[in-house]
Amino acid sequence: MTDRRYELLRHLHGHPAPSIRALARDLGRDFKRVHADVVALEAIGLIERDEGMLRADYNEIRAAILIAA
Repeated sequence: MTDRRYELLRHLHGHPAPSIRALARDLGRDFKRVHADVVALEAIGLIERDEGMLRADYNEIRAAILIAA
């Protein structure tokens, strides 16, 4: 999780976006970079598309990383 992706998720939590272009504009970031971040975060289930809106409708993310098998 990069700082930029964390910022993106925090923004979406309070401000769902109608498109990646609108999200990039709101964040003041390059469309291509925001697109890559959205694709990556969607792939792991941290961003959802609901009725055409990009959303992050949760209050907390918990992660566990197993080091040894």
